[in-house]
Amino acid sequence: MRPALANFLRNPSPFSLLKGTRPPKVAHVQTDGSFKGISRTAVILRTTKPEDFALRTTYFDHMNSGHSEWCSVLDGILLAKRKDQGSLELENDCLGVIQALTRKRQPRDELSAYFYTTIYRELKELDHCGIRWIPRELNKADDLFRR
Repeated sequence: MRPALANFLRNPSPFSLLKGTRPPKVAHVQTDGSFKGISRTAVILRTTKPEDFALRTTYFDHMNSGHSEWCSVLDGILLAKRKDQGSLELENDCLGVIQALTRKRQPRDELSAYFYTTIYRELKELDHCGIRWIPRELNKADDLFRR
């Protein structure tokens, strides 16, 4: 077992607050990005209703895996909003993206900066959003790439 996974399982990190206060019911979102010449994003949304949703999207304008990861977070927020989820907790396995969002540090890369500002613009329409890093092994959105 990887040390990062073992540490997380022993002591899961709390969600960092990006917007609002946590209500009793929140949607749960896991996102992941993949880049192998073509960019793909995956989102799993578990809603406050008895419904779950999965989304896979392909993009041709991304240049690297960082763009895929940033876009996956945005895709997760947009899917939650389309499904009328105003409060959500989002998990992703890209530490750089999570740190940039929680520390409010806009990336220098133009496309990543676009995703960063768009994510924060979309958050304004939510009641609550928490975010945290999770180990790759716990990210179920990654499984969507294998289907």
